[in-house]
Amino acid sequence: MKYYITNKDFNLQERSIELQHCPHAEMSLVKIYPDIEKQQIIGFGGALTESSAFVYSKMGEENQKKLLDLYFSEDGNRYNFGRLHIQSCDFSLGNRAYVDSNDDTLNSFSIKDDFKYQIPFIKSALEKNKEIEFLASPWSPPAFMKTNGQMNQGGKLKEEYYQSWAKIMVKYILAYKEEGIIIKRITVQNEPAAVQTWDSCVYTATEEAIFAVKYLRKELDIAGLNDVKILIWDHNKDLIIERCNESFNVKDADKAIDGIAFHWYSGDHFEALSYVNEKFSDKELIFTEGCVEYSRFANTNQITKAEMYAHDMIGNLKAGMNGFLDWNLILDSHGGPNHVKNFCDAPVMCDIENDIIDIKKSFYYIGHFSRFIKKNAKRILASSYNKNLETVAFLNPDGSKVVIVLNTSDNNIDFELSINKTGCKVISEAHSIITIVI
Repeated sequence: MKYYITNKDFNLQERSIELQHCPHAEMSLVKIYPDIEKQQIIGFGGALTESSAFVYSKMGEENQKKLLDLYFSEDGNRYNFGRLHIQSCDFSLGNRAYVDSNDDTLNSFSIKDDFKYQIPFIKSALEKNKEIEFLASPWSPPAFMKTNGQMNQGGKLKEEYYQSWAKIMVKYILAYKEEGIIIKRITVQNEPAAVQTWDSCVYTATEEAIFAVKYLRKELDIAGLNDVKILIWDHNKDLIIERCNESFNVKDADKAIDGIAFHWYSGDHFEALSYVNEKFSDKELIFTEGCVEYSRFANTNQITKAEMYAHDMIGNLKAGMNGFLDWNLILDSHGGPNHVKNFCDAPVMCDIENDIIDIKKSFYYIGHFSRFIKKNAKRILASSYNKNLETVAFLNPDGSKVVIVLNTSDNNIDFELSINKTGCKVISEAHSIITIVI
């Protein structure tokens, strides 16, 4: 069998080891149970923000091709999932809406500004992998529809504009469809519990569900978009139980809402995610955003940042996550552009002045998942003898098995991989990640 290892010294280094009949080595086992299947995987990817698209546009032709290959080619991270933003977000060049101010008729609706950077970038990604599925999220309705009269600083959607805002969201999906960009999922609101200095809008859990049930689901169905799935929350895991309980308590919410989106910024909370997965077992669980914020982690090294990703991905997958979406695919060397200077890290950074690509360790750590776990794979049970060996495993549709082992400790740790009465001894090196393909 083959396995691949990344640490501070090398990336995805391929090694081989022979599986053989395994005697009972009970004191050092990582056991895999292929017959115990869990959730199905949608895919892995990231956000194609206006900022990422802008940075991409400023790179030379050769490096543009390299960026697309890094993320979407068979030789790269093989991303098949993408997040888009409806209107603007903080990683846009400024606030902008799809309708003119005070246009109650929505006759001025236009996505013309998306054609400058975003749509060309998205189409280039689709040329590399036509199978990419897209999820879209709004950060704020137009300013005139909100209680605070601006797109930033929170505020709420005025009740008289619920239907108009739902219509704009549907118009956006239809307009993108005309460009060959198919959006299969939509969230009600990005971070609905946060008043941000950038594009934001506050909803209670009940308001989210009412908007989904009475307005968004109805407008999607009227437009013939019955297959577009609606997700709620799209925020941190610490409140995911309370929000889901309240939202699904609204009449017909269970019929209208197809999934729950979540972020990582308030910490692990894997137990809360697992509870939601068990209670709402027919709903998709999709990680829609996570990044290394410069406001909190600017001084951490690359391995630490990469381990943040892998630790969270393993914990979320073991708790029932179906799909993973990183935040910005690429950013400039300052961690932007961002129209309110909310700079952060990305797995790939670009020096647009000198046309240089900087690939971070986090890119390769994410690749240990995205390159090997195929769409429609099933998670299978994996059990580790050592708390410092974070482990998750999958059964791909082609029958291959994928085992991922993360070691964030300062020590090498030996383990015996055991699967179907065969196995082998593997050394998990200090601060490394391993992907084993059987």
